[in-house]
Amino acid sequence: MIIGDVRGHGLPAISEASAALGSFREAARRCARLDELALILEESIGWDLEEGGEGPGQEDEHFVTALLLDLPDAHDHASMISCGHSPPLLVHSDGRVTTAHCDPAPPLGLGYLSLTGVRIQTVEYAVGDTLLLYTDGVIEARSPQGEFYPLAKRVRSFPYSESPEVLLKRLRQDLLAHTGGHLSDDAALLAVTRAN
Repeated sequence: MIIGDVRGHGLPAISEASAALGSFREAARRCARLDELALILEESIGWDLEEGGEGPGQEDEHFVTALLLDLPDAHDHASMISCGHSPPLLVHSDGRVTTAHCDPAPPLGLGYLSLTGVRIQTVEYAVGDTLLLYTDGVIEARSPQGEFYPLAKRVRSFPYSESPEVLLKRLRQDLLAHTGGHLSDDAALLAVTRAN
């Protein structure tokens, strides 16, 4: 599983997002481990961004933040690699909300992963737990007074529900209420609950 965010807006960002998703779909079928997947994505996305760029000396820097997840059926943990992406929230089956610890590697497309390597990290993921993934458009959304959206605090304030659909619906409504009805950046949320 992947959630990611490309730098920028408009048609170039759509093109870069499409290339990143295509690279993920192709590489995920061939890789047995997340670290292999991250390195292949780095190479592929770096090449796509270089080919689509204006060459040496271009003004803009292009990259993709991504969180890669493996959710095995037979284990009570999830494996993840963050490539410059925010760590997920873990909504435990008892209603507690914690941030999954994740030391991020550099974003994809900057060419550093082959130099720094990546580290697979694990997070407890028991039956009934929900992983909440999000892009920076959520946590950087501002109120009319300029306050950032406090995602973890808001999730903690909701009545606990095992349904990811209910959680996402509440978050969408709450986020729009926080911003006065409109977002200035794209925002994505994904909630995944372990059923058994």
